Amino acid sequence: MTEQTKPPFAATHILVPVDMRHREVSRLAVESAVYLAGLSGAKVSILTVTNPLGTHLTEMPEARKPDFEAFVAEQADRLGHAITPLFESHEAVNETIQKVIKQHGVDFVVMATHHPRLSDHLFGSHASQTALHANCSVLIVRGE
Repeated sequence: MTEQTKPPFAATHILVPVDMRHREVSRLAVESAVYLAGLSGAKVSILTVTNPLGTHLTEMPEARKPDFEAFVAEQADRLGHAITPLFESHEAVNETIQKVIKQHGVDFVVMATHHPRLSDHLFGSHASQTALHANCSVLIVRGE
């Protein structure tokens, strides 16, 4: 890599936390991460966090895992880059993202966000919480 094409950061592992309810915006974050990984030679992981109780009392979180893994495989095929799926079940999404950053040696996070709702002004979005508390750089992309 020449000095002109060398990225200004040394990312080795890029994490993309996604909300499977917002796939289109998540695709933008994945595309951005894969682009950056191509420049830096980093590996890419996609994380989703499900509620341990599921969306209904009769649904276990593992029921969502095949759909998530299919999404990751689709993105890897579409973008021509290896992507590791990370499926977690926890009530606190922000805590889980921080835990995964530490456990997996993540040094760069790319995540999508939406236009703020009232609750985001009060509590902050997952993206803003990640940017505030992560011990690595965070790139936030806004979808339409």
